[in-house]
Amino acid sequence: MYTIDASVWVNAFDRREPEHAASRRLLDLIAAQAIPVFVPNLVLAEVAGAISRTRKSPADARAFATALGDLPNVRLVPLDDVSAHQAVGLAAQHGLRGADAVYAVVAMRAGTALLTLDDEHLTRLAGVVSVRTPAAELAALASRGRS
Repeated sequence: MYTIDASVWVNAFDRREPEHAASRRLLDLIAAQAIPVFVPNLVLAEVAGAISRTRKSPADARAFATALGDLPNVRLVPLDDVSAHQAVGLAAQHGLRGADAVYAVVAMRAGTALLTLDDEHLTRLAGVVSVRTPAAELAALASRGRS
């Protein structure tokens, strides 16, 4: 099971992005194996905004966000009061942006690894939640497959 940050979804969408191939391969593998993915419902607005800014296409942005929300293995998690308070604590303690703290809380509550390309997740959440890049997760999965 995974929580996948908006940075990975957008990276997999845009072939021009560094690390695109690893993000795309990992998301394809997760979908093919129907591995559950828990994401804050905030992910839809984040990916729509990022795609609209880079592609200058509101239609593409809406279509991608809608498709993401409709994936059968993706569970959209609403931000309730308990999660919001936990996110406040993580943001304050680890100097995280608000959205980054929300992804971390979803991962903690769902017991999932957080897949991200966000340096703040990778550096500030070590020991709090399992945080990996798509390339690192692909390597780990390949290693387990050879065992």
